Amino acid sequence: MKKTKTEIVVTGILKSKDHYLIVERADYDETYPSPWEFPGGHLEEGETIIEALKRELKEEINYDLSSEPKITNFYDEIREKGGNKSHFIELDFLIEVDKEKVAIELSFEHSSYKWITKDSEYMIDFLKRKIQNI
Repeated sequence: MKKTKTEIVVTGILKSKDHYLIVERADYDETYPSPWEFPGGHLEEGETIIEALKRELKEEINYDLSSEPKITNFYDEIREKGGNKSHFIELDFLIEVDKEKVAIELSFEHSSYKWITKDSEYMIDFLKRKIQNI
């Protein structure tokens, strides 16, 4: 039996009152549902989930996670692409912040950011799904 690759992704959903931080991919790839996303990324070997979340937030938006984030969503599915299967696991975390006190600095991976509300034109279904339990 062929081994299935496991891919683990963490996402930080920064929320300030009724606003959510989204970032725009600098090199948008059409395999993703939108150029806009919540910051996050893949677990690296030897990292815990929280270590990966802290690293991704620091790398992507220069945010130092100091509080305990609340898990809001867990996705677990088998994906198939080109005859290869992978086990995809994604964990979304809510991080309550005061946007007036957060100084966002983007990495090369993103070209811009916005603080948006649930009814914003940028809040497409892909993003809405991630905040539905908040």
